[in-house]
Amino acid sequence: MMERILDFAQEHGYDSVVRVGKWRGYDIYEPVFDNDKVNIVGIPLMIIADGDNIRMTTVDEAFEYLDGVE
Repeated sequence: MMERILDFAQEHGYDSVVRVGKWRGYDIYEPVFDNDKVNIVGIPLMIIADGDNIRMTTVDEAFEYLDGVE
């Protein structure tokens, strides 16, 4: 499963992912770049996975996750 999530991240221009926990029954991954700089690319979207379903969060989900909304 982790290989599929990494492939998904790379298809979207990221280098890697960091698993950050669970949210609303999904496994949550932060897509990252492989360097020491802060990379601000826009809305802080996360990758969410539920079984075979892997997708980016919506804009609303991204902010709900950051706000701690379950």
